Parts: sequence; C-alpha cells; structure tokens
Amino acid sequence: MSDAKVVITGMGVISAIGAGAEGFAEGLYSGKTAVAAGPPPTAAIPDFTPQTWLGSKGFKYFDRTARLLCVSSLMAIEKGGWKDDPAAADDERLGLMYGTMYGSEHSITAFDWVAVTEGPSMVSPLEFPNTVISSPGGQAAIKHHLSGPNWTQCQGFASSLHSLQQASVFLKAGRAKALLAGGADEFSNEAVLGLQHMGLLGSEGSVKPFAKDSAGTVLGEGSALWMLETAEAANARGAAYAVEILGFGQAQDDKTTAESGAAAIRGALKNAGISADQVGCIFASADGIPALDSAEENALREVFGESLSSIPACAPKAALGETMGSAGVFAATAAALALERQSVPPTAGYAGGGPLKLSAQSQPMQGKYALVNAFSYDGNVMSMVLGLCQK
Repeated sequence: MSDAKVVITGMGVISAIGAGAEGFAEGLYSGKTAVAAGPPPTAAIPDFTPQTWLGSKGFKYFDRTARLLCVSSLMAIEKGGWKDDPAAADDERLGLMYGTMYGSEHSITAFDWVAVTEGPSMVSPLEFPNTVISSPGGQAAIKHHLSGPNWTQCQGFASSLHSLQQASVFLKAGRAKALLAGGADEFSNEAVLGLQHMGLLGSEGSVKPFAKDSAGTVLGEGSALWMLETAEAANARGAAYAVEILGFGQAQDDKTTAESGAAAIRGALKNAGISADQVGCIFASADGIPALDSAEENALREVFGESLSSIPACAPKAALGETMGSAGVFAATAAALALERQSVPPTAGYAGGGPLKLSAQSQPMQGKYALVNAFSYDGNVMSMVLGLCQK
C-alpha cells in the first residue's frame, strides 16, 4: 500500500441544522440546535423532501435512509466536480462506502410486521430490498452510477469513521479512483425504543456533553459523505482541496472504557505521525450518555494531561443529537471546517464547566491538526486525525 495523500474534494451533508456543506456550516457556527422536547425528545430533520435535490422520479421505493444517502451522495458528487465529467459515468473505480448503525430498521420492522400479522403472501416484493442493511448503499450507487467498490460498515456510533478509514485504505492501495465515504442513519420509532430499552436516551429536550447531571442523549438523524481521492488524482483533474486524512486509531472491548479510548486516540496520533501537543482542536463524541462521556473524558485526560483544558474543543452532538452511524463523519465535517476557518464552532447550549475547552461561542484556534472521536456504547472506539494540506 502506498503512502499517497488522501484528500477531501467534495462534501454532501443533509442534517437537521442545515443542508449542504454551506447550510451545515451556517447552522453549526450559529450555535443552532436541532434538539427539541418530545415526547420523545428528538433531533430529526424537519420536512425532509428529497425531491428538492433528486427530482420527482427514480426513488419511489427507497426508504428514508436510502433517500438521505442519495441526497448526500449527489451533493458530494457535485461539490467534487464529478457530475459533469463524462469520464466519471459508470467508471468502475468510482465507489461508495458508508457506515450505519441501524440502516433501514423501520423498513425491516414494517416488512416483518406485515408478514407476521397478515401472512407472507401480503408483503410487497418491492419493499423487500429495503430489508437488507446494505441496500441504501446499493441504491445510491445505482442512482448515481457508482460502479466501483460498495461497502456498508456497521460499527455502532463509530460506523462512519470506519468507512472513512476503509476508503482511505482502498485509495492508497489503488483499488479505487475516487470514493464517496461517510454515513447515514434515520430517525425511527424502532430506534427510539431500542435505545430507550438500553437506557441510553434521556427525557430532556437537550444534549449535555460531559455534564454530570445528564441522564442520556437525544436521537438524531442525517447523512454526510465525503468525496475522497488521492492528492495526485485530484491535482491531475484540477480539483480543489484543503484538508487531508492523516491517520486512524481504533479499539474494541466488551464496553467502551477510558483505556480503549486512550488506545484509539494514541493510535490515531501515531498513525498520523504527530504528537498530542500538535493537536489544534478536539471534536468530541460526547452525547450526554454518562458512561460514554466519562470514558471519553478520562481517555482525553490520559492522553493530553493538563493541556486538555487549553485545547479548543467542540461537541457537535449538542446541536445534532446522537446521529448514530453518521455521527463520526458529522464530527469530522465540523473538524474540517474548523481547520479551514481556523475557528472551532460553538457547542450548542453549553453552559460552562467540564473537562474540555468547550464554548457556546466560536473559538479561534491555531494549528494544522484536528482530532475527531467516535465512541460507541457497544465497545467500538474510533479516532481520526485530519490536517490542513501542505501544498
């Protein structure tokens, strides 16, 4: 595998605080939050209308996850400059790798419910494809003529960082020309019930990262994809880029702990070839789930020591809620924006206190490197380092 530089040449974002990379940035830097009181409290996307981007045809039987993924795919393709490139159509090396936690859970449940209550003969064969967790990735690839590698990652809240890592590996190995990579998950009653059963959801209409009085998180949704390619390939076609992927670290245990979190963070720093004191900003995974936030806090303290309180930080889930499989790429998108602007966005509703240098206002930063964390309740931990490109 080569040491090629993997860069971001386009972003597609559909979130509850804004659509498109520009809309997402505007919502994030304004301090806006999508988290609202219930019951149950929710951070779902209001009035999602995929027709705005996809037109009125070609996705009638796509479920919500597939539609979210198709919209973010189109945005990233357009921003990456591939939409009007005739050489890109059906190129077998243009692919899609996305991460999800539950995928099309509502579709799976609805299909099975009809089969159980009304009999197998009453289910619609046209709905069956939506019961396969990798179906949204396949549908988006067909819709947008992505004939190359197609991969679905399921690693809890860390899923989308895993997809970014896998895409980087494929590009460095020359197994793809360009890859859309990121994540998508939908808000559904089934997901709410599942997370409530595990004791992960709170009853308040807010997400309070690292707060000692937090009782849980609030469920969100959305999709974010990056167009990734090597710097050499991007330069060859005159594509603009400013941020590169430098390294990843991961750990897995029966449950997420400070030890596994610290191992993932150290692994990402080592893989990126930088030290802890070179990190200019931190994008935390914190979502208000006490056990996860405590593990992340202690992991960060172990790696950064007393300097932790002086590094500008952001907890994007205060604005987005817990977006599950897409959470990592949303945090990474916020980190990429911070590096480009040299300004860390606010943590929505932050009221002070806690171990990190969070703020309800934007914070200036100095540095070329950002750390992104994705800590999952199931023991999957992933960290990533992004850097400003040295051209």
